[in-house]
Amino acid sequence: MFMNRRSLFGALVMVAALGASQAALAEKYEGVTVTIAATADRVQKAAADALTVLGVEIKKNEPGYVEGPRSRKFGAFVGSGGEVLSVKITDKGSGNCEVTVRTTKTFMGRAGQKVWDQPMIDEINKSLAATPAQ
Repeated sequence: MFMNRRSLFGALVMVAALGASQAALAEKYEGVTVTIAATADRVQKAAADALTVLGVEIKKNEPGYVEGPRSRKFGAFVGSGGEVLSVKITDKGSGNCEVTVRTTKTFMGRAGQKVWDQPMIDEINKSLAATPAQ
């Protein structure tokens, strides 16, 4: 019995260390940055539309920044969803914006979560194509 407690303690220490190292990596992850030929206002609206399409509940929608968590789902992976998607928009002038999309995974449910950066960029581009500049 004593050996089992030690093994359990060792496993718990390893899980805690893994979680801490993954959290540190998540903090260092900067996301994906692209340049989009559209005004900041259009990209802001397209980003909000794209987040909604991907199942995000928008919690912040400030000039140059949109963010929110994806809905949690329970199925094959308990706790899938819950990622926080953020979009930072920087006006570069001449009708161009630099857009940084970042997915932050949570510790709980990490196995069922995925990075949504490219799907988010694709949805922003779809939204921009559907609403031509005026």
